[in-house]
Amino acid sequence: MISLRQIIIDTNLLVLLIVGLTDRSLINKHKRTRTFEPEDFDLLIKILASYEKMLVTPHILTEASNLVSQIGEPVKKTVLLTLSNLISDHQEVFEPSSEIVKHEQFLRLGITDCAILRLIKKDIPFVTVDWDLFQIASKDNKMATNFNYLRVPRMFKA
Repeated sequence: MISLRQIIIDTNLLVLLIVGLTDRSLINKHKRTRTFEPEDFDLLIKILASYEKMLVTPHILTEASNLVSQIGEPVKKTVLLTLSNLISDHQEVFEPSSEIVKHEQFLRLGITDCAILRLIKKDIPFVTVDWDLFQIASKDNKMATNFNYLRVPRMFKA
């Protein structure tokens, strides 16, 4: 059962979460998190702390697994272990792909993002760094947030 104490984050933020939880110093080194700063990880942790559970889909988890694995050993095993531990703490929501591909945005956004769009119609808080996904999500979900709007602008950093 879905409660108001749950949140969904996109794949990119899940990758940031996994890498940051593994080792905060990896954020600037991992191929898939170089666009983030350690402070972005801190902000994400602060956001997630307000919720009891994070909802994930098999599609988000599959993409995240593939993306966090794009690093050499021994770090690869460590980030995958972090992902494994994270999965057990959160609720996975499954919907058949045959239903997800019926979403009107499938040809534009693909299966992972459409799985998210179908899930967030229930007005579950959703945070993303993906501009296209945010634009579409915010039409159906007033609780959608673009994480980039919350980040400290780099131009003001010392």
